[in-house]
Amino acid sequence: MMHAYNKVLLDKAADSMGRMLDFAVHSLHIAPDAMLSLFSASGVSALFERGDIGIICGMSGIELAYETLERSGIAYGRTNPRLTAALSPEYWCGYALANIQWEHAASFEDILALLPSEDLIEEYKKARTASLDNLPWDADETSRQSALEEASNNYLKAAAILYGIRAAAAKKSATSSMTNLKKLRIKNGLSQSELAKASAVPLRTIQQYEQRQKDINHARAEYLIMLSSALGCEPRALLEI
Repeated sequence: MMHAYNKVLLDKAADSMGRMLDFAVHSLHIAPDAMLSLFSASGVSALFERGDIGIICGMSGIELAYETLERSGIAYGRTNPRLTAALSPEYWCGYALANIQWEHAASFEDILALLPSEDLIEEYKKARTASLDNLPWDADETSRQSALEEASNNYLKAAAILYGIRAAAAKKSATSSMTNLKKLRIKNGLSQSELAKASAVPLRTIQQYEQRQKDINHARAEYLIMLSSALGCEPRALLEI
């Protein structure tokens, strides 16, 4: 799989994404899903996905947040970010999203459709609680920091696995809902118009069969023969039985 930018830049890109979301939520008081919607709609996400160096590495998280708001036509007064000892669940949500996007070369919009920000934030909270709960009551600060580092590592792995599971399920669902005609057309690497030209079956008729607006089981015999000939299969393979 081709990645939009080199992996050596991923940690910086993910950190900027995480700090953008943390700043938006805790300093600007914008909900995570609202900020990520603006990020997608503004076009900043598309630049991030393409590996635009000015976006992924040339801006801090705060600058990335303001760039998103300005491109969305929203004016926010400049404010200082909050300073905390530990990174927030929202930070790790943004960090995980950047990692998943880089690994799968999917759009942020598509990723969030399968793995909403509230799910990612909740998963981090669970990972953090699990790691801290294993500490003795008198654990020192070094032990706590080690536990939080373990929590973030476990979380990133879990988020990647969860996305993979949901993406596979969505792909399977989409494939299972396809008509046999569409599956065979895709298998042969043909567009609908190319199949129409190769088979001499009207394009609109092919579209209606694939969209189940017409029942291919009741198709004219000559259409089944022409389609099956173009697709290299038996006519019965096109039927929905």
